[in-house]
This record gives sequence, structure tokens and C-alpha cells, in this order.
Amino acid sequence: MRVLRIVRQQDGAVVAHRARIADGFLSRLRGLIGTTRFTEGEGLLFPRCNSIHMWMMSIPIDAVFLGKCEAGWRVLSTHPSLKPWKILPVGNGKAEDVLELPVGTVERLKIRHGEVLCIVS
Repeated sequence: MRVLRIVRQQDGAVVAHRARIADGFLSRLRGLIGTTRFTEGEGLLFPRCNSIHMWMMSIPIDAVFLGKCEAGWRVLSTHPSLKPWKILPVGNGKAEDVLELPVGTVERLKIRHGEVLCIVS
């Protein structure tokens, strides 16, 4: 599975230095189900996705819904502290991708609507 380093364009703040990409059928199906530890700096990117669920999850997470832009992705919405085992999906109909992050990341970095996130080497 590919790993990305994702930063905020405006100040270079590292959003995730180990963001895996869930781009295959099984990696998308599994997501973070069964994960008991999701630590600062990790992330899971779901390309071509605008809705997630917390069913069968054992940990809370933050979710950032993204739209593509010239520099990378524009933050369309954030959903901090999503609780595990919620059946109803969380989404943003305009999103093209979703980045799942460890709980507290959105607040710690103050990730806000309109900011640009990009991949760096």
C-alpha cells in the first residue's frame, strides 16, 4: 500500500506523514475496522469517496472531506471526534476523497474549510 506525506499548503504543517491509500477493494472494505491504535501522524486516504461509516470501528477518528484543486485538495468539511459503532454514514456530497485521521488531529492543527492540503515527497 502506498504511503503519502500530507501537509497544509499555507504553513507546511504536517497533517499526516504516514497516510496510506485505500485504493483496492479489500483495503477500502476493511478501512480501519479492527484497528485499535491510530497514532499521530497516521492517516488513511479514501480516493473517489464522499461518505464513510463508523460501523464495526473500535476507535474514534477525525474525517476530512476533500475536493480536488490545482495544488492538491481543498478542505470541504471536517468531522472531528466521530464515535465508533455509529450506523449512519457521515459524508459530504461534493467531496471527491476522504482523509481519516487520528482523533484530535483536526482540532490540534485547526484544519478548516477552504484550506489546501497537498502531497510532498
